[in-house]
Amino acid sequence: MPTLAQEIVDSAIDEVNEDATDDAIAKHPTTALLGPDSSVDSLSLVRLLVTVERLIEEKTNKSIVIVDESAFEAEQSPFATIGSLTRHIDGLIAG
Repeated sequence: MPTLAQEIVDSAIDEVNEDATDDAIAKHPTTALLGPDSSVDSLSLVRLLVTVERLIEEKTNKSIVIVDESAFEAEQSPFATIGSLTRHIDGLIAG
């Protein structure tokens, strides 16, 4: 059964993909969001992150910022893949 974070990420991907003019973002944990293996452009990544924040607030009534200083200081970027983004959101929701 998917976690709340997984449901939020999947819903956000669906929303971003509806408006995508290029490649759609695949809903797979290993899908790269950053780096040379990523097919996600910077605008789509920003839209995905903003949509995730909005959906978190809608579903939890919590206002959570997913892009903060701690995310940039992490040894492994929480935005590297769909899986790392989902784990990051799990931690923020639980936090």
